[in-house]
Amino acid sequence: MKPLLRIFVAEHCSGCKEALDIARSIKQEYPHTFTVEVVDVTRSLADIPESVFATPTYMLNNKIVSLGNPRLEDIARWVPGGIATPAKSTKKMQ
Repeated sequence: MKPLLRIFVAEHCSGCKEALDIARSIKQEYPHTFTVEVVDVTRSLADIPESVFATPTYMLNNKIVSLGNPRLEDIARWVPGGIATPAKSTKKMQ
């Protein structure tokens, strides 16, 4: 089972448009590495973890890995047990 990467965003968040772009890029670049779920905290009926106090927040398997938008090299380090390899040539996400 792939690790679950949840990205918490909000309507009023200035960095969340970029977070949505990053989410799309992660889905394209790492399709076999992560399951990506975007959660809009202003619209979600799901329980938002208490540890999510700002947006965007990136949470991998219920552990915060980034407050704010990560750099490309940070994303590759999130894979348990090693570095993830993009599915195709990597383009800059930010």
